Amino acid sequence: MTLRKIGKVLSIVLLTLIVVAAVLCLTHLNAVKAVWDNLTAPTIELDTSEWTGGASYEGVQYADVSESDYLHLYVPDSEEPMPLIIIVHGGGFVCNDCESRQAQFIYRYFRQQGYACATVNYRLAQEDGFPAALEDVKAAVRYLRANAETYGYDPDCFIIWGESAGGYLATMAAVTNDDEFTGVSFIGEDELAEPVSAQVSCLIDFYGIIDFPFADSDFRSQGIPTVVTGIANSWAFSALSGTGYDSWEDYWLRAVVADFTEEDYALYSARYYIAENWDYVQNMDVVIWHGLSDITVAEPQSERLYQAFLSGTYQADGSWSEGEARDNVTFQTFEGYMHADERLFTDESLSTLLAHLNARFG
Repeated sequence: MTLRKIGKVLSIVLLTLIVVAAVLCLTHLNAVKAVWDNLTAPTIELDTSEWTGGASYEGVQYADVSESDYLHLYVPDSEEPMPLIIIVHGGGFVCNDCESRQAQFIYRYFRQQGYACATVNYRLAQEDGFPAALEDVKAAVRYLRANAETYGYDPDCFIIWGESAGGYLATMAAVTNDDEFTGVSFIGEDELAEPVSAQVSCLIDFYGIIDFPFADSDFRSQGIPTVVTGIANSWAFSALSGTGYDSWEDYWLRAVVADFTEEDYALYSARYYIAENWDYVQNMDVVIWHGLSDITVAEPQSERLYQAFLSGTYQADGSWSEGEARDNVTFQTFEGYMHADERLFTDESLSTLLAHLNARFG
């Protein structure tokens, strides 16, 4: 083949690739925008300076089921007990710990504002599957309440915050009752005469995965193809090698989500427990934040949760009933923000959350 013919073939191939790319861009505009927003999202500086405004208790073991069951606790100097923010890190149930970057943003900001902060470690999927991490978190909440007088915060004002996988765990811990997912005892629990509650006054969910069965279909409804979410979340797949599972959700649940029955949906669904425990849940303060360019957890996950908190109803097929607005439930979306977008953690952003908490609990 002559150089002229080779050049002609290469030109045709290049032109074809350009046409294909153009067609893909035109037919998947939402995906292109989301990818661009993810690639251009800024980072912010994490203040790692030493904190001298109170007492620090690091590596506190709250249960003896696993070495993973520990927390770090920060209690500001105060003459009166203050609210406690319980922080549940994300990481797809397969990575990170209680010192994750997002957890640090939260506790480093709020302890400076006079809130006690406990950042909770829990068992990842490599150590145990569902409901291990959830039972760990609920044990930590009970431990913190039982020891409130010792550490100096208010046992009647607990706020639980979680992001991504931690958003699921925080939400489930908040909406399940004291007879559900209590298989892990906290240290010292067997010595108490009365049971200790894991109920909280406020739930803050940042872009939590809520409904596993609809994790993929929610993206398809937004026009974001599987190839995009697959590449974006390849970080979680390395933990699956040798497990026999194809997704991090399946791995942590120790079940194949695609094979779920309606009974399975209910077991794992926070929306089911919201409806079941409505008498308690309807009085809880709820804050939900989600970026609209999130290609790890689709925004409809948070919309579905928000509607459940408004209506107190549950539909296994993922649909929802429109509820009436409630003063104690807020949902905010952020145009152009990716998953774990650090603009959510700037002092400016967190100051709006602080104002909300101060108005209710300050």
